[in-house]
Amino acid sequence: MRLSLYFPDMGQAELNGVAELTVRAIGMPRSVLELDCVGPTVSEVKIGDASIPFGHDGRVLTIPLLAPAAPDQDLTVTITYTAEFSKNRGEGLTWVKPKDEDDSPTQTSPQIYSQGEAQSNSTWFPCHDFPNERLTTELIVTVEDGYEVLSNGVLVSREAASEGRTRFHWKQDKDHVNYLVSLYIGKCSIVEIGGPDSARPGLPMPVYCPIGTEDQAKESMANVPAMVAFFEKYFDEPFPWDKYAQACIRGFNGGMENTSSTFLGTRAGTRKRGEMDDLLSHELAHQWTGDLITCNSWEHIWLNEGWASFAEALWDEELALQENAGKPNAKELAREAYEKSIIGQVRSQRRGNRSAAPTSPAMVSNRYSNPDAVFTRADNAYAKGAVILHMLRERLGHEVFDRGVRLYFDRFKFKTAETADFRRIMEEVSGESLEKFFHQWCYRPGIPRLSIDQTYDAAARTLTVKVSQIQKIDGHNPAYDLVVPIRVIFDGGEAWTTVHCDRSEQSVTIPLASAPTDVQVDPNLTVLASVTVHKPTAMWMRQLLGPSTAFARVQAMEHAQEVAMSNLAAAAVGVLGTDAEMNTANGGNP
Repeated sequence: MRLSLYFPDMGQAELNGVAELTVRAIGMPRSVLELDCVGPTVSEVKIGDASIPFGHDGRVLTIPLLAPAAPDQDLTVTITYTAEFSKNRGEGLTWVKPKDEDDSPTQTSPQIYSQGEAQSNSTWFPCHDFPNERLTTELIVTVEDGYEVLSNGVLVSREAASEGRTRFHWKQDKDHVNYLVSLYIGKCSIVEIGGPDSARPGLPMPVYCPIGTEDQAKESMANVPAMVAFFEKYFDEPFPWDKYAQACIRGFNGGMENTSSTFLGTRAGTRKRGEMDDLLSHELAHQWTGDLITCNSWEHIWLNEGWASFAEALWDEELALQENAGKPNAKELAREAYEKSIIGQVRSQRRGNRSAAPTSPAMVSNRYSNPDAVFTRADNAYAKGAVILHMLRERLGHEVFDRGVRLYFDRFKFKTAETADFRRIMEEVSGESLEKFFHQWCYRPGIPRLSIDQTYDAAARTLTVKVSQIQKIDGHNPAYDLVVPIRVIFDGGEAWTTVHCDRSEQSVTIPLASAPTDVQVDPNLTVLASVTVHKPTAMWMRQLLGPSTAFARVQAMEHAQEVAMSNLAAAAVGVLGTDAEMNTANGGNP
């Protein structure tokens, strides 16, 4: 696609556009080309030099071909159109009005930015607005003098045009998908955070930031070059694009991983070093997991978002290693940083995911009426996706998991992928069948909720641990097939066992040399579940204060908080009476 855009007045949300598409039929001759075209008003369509009739119902542009196009035949289709986008807010192209009360040129001038995900780019150019088609793109943008223009790929030229205007030519010559095509126009500064002395020399890393915030932007994004170097090593794949630009845009919410050009809100460029690393590492990782490999359809969005969220934890682990290099416990500190990041994702699912079939869609499901809905499900592609990758890493071991990740990139770079593609790669490197694992974590809604009881028989010197699945179990929601690790600590040592629970209740009994001083359930968090453990307070204190994982300590702290709240509620009833008693005392008024 070669997209020529002319903005006649930056004070107005309108453009004149010409889209030149080079297309080729797949598999068999085709007689019609259909494109998503939700916003543009099309005035002319040409194939080669010939104008042809077309149909446009406000959503789909239908272009009948003069003759059926053979699979080996390239066609050039030119579409001339206009687009008005004043009502867009965060979808497609958004026009941001100036803030007259501010002194900065960045604030007192309008801005324009794109947001293509999920299917919003067809509001400003005709395209196949779905992630299963990759293409190379060029944007030739003509604007008033004084504005900067950012898009995907390499800036081929920046030259004066007529009437006090500048023409920018951006070229993305490595294929990507339509929703990642991007455009930012604004008055801003451009600072470079890469360079020969950075952790990743040779890769341009410009930051487009509000005028006057240049030093803040450099400080806030100081870790990005090291992130690039780390992800290149971890994925065993060089940074795939010609540059890595980041734009801090007024009115933009969150982050968007456009190919080679991440868009962020202004807050991302005004913090202390490291404070925004979760967001910055997430969007950077997308340049591999989402851009280099893209989900083939929206139901598989966790391959983009779950991976980027998991990458936040990987970066936290790496940063802790770097900051503690030379210390004897550097690996332990790095593991703890990683675990703390995963804990945040687990908490999100425990709080917000009480889904069950058949009423709720699974994380991987094409049950949606609006593609944006796949990003906000209770079975969240971000949090649940990240924890699924963590569980898989724990199950297979880091070496095997990492080998699978690298093979996945080798096989699917510059392609689209589905969940089954990733599963088959992991089966290939591990020699394990992972169909049940992926089915119960990706293709069914909800998470397990477990109640754990333990009983020690002093006479027999045996410990019995019972795992009960207390979530909804019925014909639509069978019991999960879980292997729950148990760590038993006693005077002079410790022992590990597992409870394989594939029904509502399952127990295991193990002999011990002496009475246990602590029983910890899944201290490495290999099972995504909401877990209630019943054990004495002394054991909880040992779990909190003794040698344990970050997961185990958080579990103990959460238990302590629950006990404190329960005690507080009991004390309140003791002082104030029950609700009924208080209502009676107040004459029946609550």
